[in-house]
Formats: sequence, structure tokens, C-alpha cells
Amino acid sequence: MSDNRESLKLRKIRFVYKGAEQEGTLIHENSGLLTIKLKSGYNIVAEKGAVEIKEESLEEAPQARSSKDTFIGSGPGKVTIVATGGTISSRVDYSTGAVTPSNDISFLKSTVTDLERRFTVELESRDNILSENMTPEKWVNIVRWVKEGLKKSHGVIVSHGTDTMSYTASAVSFMLEKQSGPVIFVGSQRSPDRPSSDAFTNIEAAIHFASAEIGDVGISMHSGNSDNKISLLRATRSRKMHSSRRDAFHSIGEEPMAFYSDGSVVINRLSKRPDDETVINDRLDSSVGLMYFHPSLSPEDLMNYSENKKAVILMGTGLGHAADRLIGPIREMTREGKQIVMTTQCISGTTNLNVYSTGRKLLDAGVLEMGNVVPEIAYVKAMYVLANYDFNDFGKIMKTNLRGELLTREEL
Repeated sequence: MSDNRESLKLRKIRFVYKGAEQEGTLIHENSGLLTIKLKSGYNIVAEKGAVEIKEESLEEAPQARSSKDTFIGSGPGKVTIVATGGTISSRVDYSTGAVTPSNDISFLKSTVTDLERRFTVELESRDNILSENMTPEKWVNIVRWVKEGLKKSHGVIVSHGTDTMSYTASAVSFMLEKQSGPVIFVGSQRSPDRPSSDAFTNIEAAIHFASAEIGDVGISMHSGNSDNKISLLRATRSRKMHSSRRDAFHSIGEEPMAFYSDGSVVINRLSKRPDDETVINDRLDSSVGLMYFHPSLSPEDLMNYSENKKAVILMGTGLGHAADRLIGPIREMTREGKQIVMTTQCISGTTNLNVYSTGRKLLDAGVLEMGNVVPEIAYVKAMYVLANYDFNDFGKIMKTNLRGELLTREEL
């Protein structure tokens, strides 16, 4: 059966709206409203009577092509790119105007054209989802694909949606007991078929990072809104901090590991050296919860949420606080064997339950405080620790720095 989108015609228009002449694609008309995708990639919705169409033509819609096991270049730097979906592997669906996942990663060919003499890049389209659909089971698949890629390449790049990329990248970091080369996660805030896309510079930098002597898992994204500098952030200290800016990702409490600019990688801080082999421990226990404390959180809400969990990561206020009304239920849960782990809602800083009386009560109730570990990373780490260590050692291992997730002091 053929895809009826193969014959889709795009209505390209030149129009005047609010006194400004613009160009775009007329997506659809409904109830007197026009939806127009501008050349910048953004959609506008306007009343039909307010839009004066000056010129109109029909064009064939671009077609997605599936790329799997495609090689680019013949240089000595061998890199494997594992595509899992997300905006960086998406395209505009011109029947709706929305950005949707695609198996088409052929845009990467144009990205590395000038690098063909330096690199051999293998492209593998492994999944085709937006990042909100990632699960711990899919994280396990990804670390297995990474292991396969490191057997044949110096480094592996995982293209991924940005919204949950820190979760996946940190999960892969914990599951990699040893890694023979860099593992670089990369995403984009705008799909590669948009003129304003950041995909090209992010992936170009990722290829260079994946060829460096780095033995860590990192995230390759813009350092600022311009294209002249890309940061490599440690996966276990990263967080997405903005919904749409190019420089959405930040390192929390430490400087980026490296930067890419003008064709060169500059190592900014000492990184773990690559190991002689790659060893994975791909077990995760997903019976972990992540809960944000708020002023109306009731004991019943906390206990109901925790019912089927072995561990709950609480995002407390300030130094790691929760209301007095929760201390009794927390004590009851810890006595039953649940692990209640305290982090802070603050972007930077650390927990310290020894300063205020509330913190001391929480410690007495059995709460484990996690210092400056990012809450989302504590959540992923707990899955890894529960699956791979004796339950009685949970607290000790959670407070042990395994992959750079726990800082002795913050730099920023």
C-alpha cells in the first residue's frame, strides 16, 4: 500500500499580514482561520480576511527516506550514530503543520560532507519516537546499541529528543561500567528541515567529541544562541533549563567537560580516560518515584504515590525540607523498608538536613539526603542501584560518586 502523503502538494504563498509581506506554506483553512507555516519554521494562525494572498503555487512535499546502516566518508576517525528519534530526527508534517518523528536521518550526510576525509560515520536508525515516550526498557536497548557501536567505532553518538535526554544519557552512564570511547548524546530544539535548525552544528560537534580521548557520557548542545560554540556537558550533571532556546542545556554545579568551536575540540576539564573494553550492567528497577514537595502535599498523597515504589526521590524545598505533617508517614514508610531520598528543588546548591529542626526530624525519620545530586539523576541512579546492589547497601551506594553525579564542591 502506498503512503498517500507521497502525492501531497504544498500551497506556497506570498502574502501580506498586518502590513508585512511574508512567504510560507498554507497548511489548512478551518472556520475562517488560516494556518500558515512561515519560512522560519514557525506557525501562525490568522483570520482569512486579514491575510492578502499575493501569489500562490503548488510544490511537492519533501519525502522522508529511511536511512539504516549508511556509511559516510572514509577517514580514520570511526564514529557510529544511533538515531532514536526526537526533534533532531523529525520533519514537518505538512498535512498538519506539526513536527513529527521520522526515520529520515539523511540530513546527516550534508552535515559531515566536509569531514569525509577525517571520519567514517555509520548511521543506524534504531528507533523513531519523541523523547516523552522513552522508558527504562528503551534505555536498556540504547546501552546495548552503544556497546555494539563501541566494538566497531572509536565513539558512539546517540541522537535523542531533548526533553528527556538527561534521563536517558545518565541512565546509559550508570549502566556503562566501562567504556572504550566517548558516548555523546545530541539533540536539537528545531527539526533539521527548518532554516533555523540547530541540528547541524550540534551533530557536527558531537562527531568531533566522539573522536576525542574521552571516557565519559556527555551531551552535545549549544553554548549560546549563536552557532559558534557547542558545549559537551557531563550527562549526570545536566538538565534542560529552557523549553525552546538553543542553549537549553546547562551543567549544574560544574563547567562543561569540553567545547567545540572552529573545527576543534578544547577539553575544559579533566575527563575519565577511555577503558580498554566496554562492559555494561543493563539491569534497572523502575519501581522508583520522583515527587515534588508543595505546600498542599498531603500525607495521603505521599503514601498513595509511594505504595508500589521501593524508593521515592523527594524534591524538597531549600536545603531539603518537607512539612512536619509528612514526617510521621515518612517514618512509617522507612520502617516498612521503603527508601525515601531527599534532594532539593533549587537548581543549584545542596541538601543539608542538619541546619533546621525540620531537617533533623527528617533524618530521624529515616530520610536519606543526597547532597547536590540533580533530582532527575538521583531518580535514575536509584533504579540502577536497586537493580544491581544489595538492598541493605542502597544508602551507601547512593551516596557514593559513581559517574561524576555527586560533586565534592560546586564550581558554579
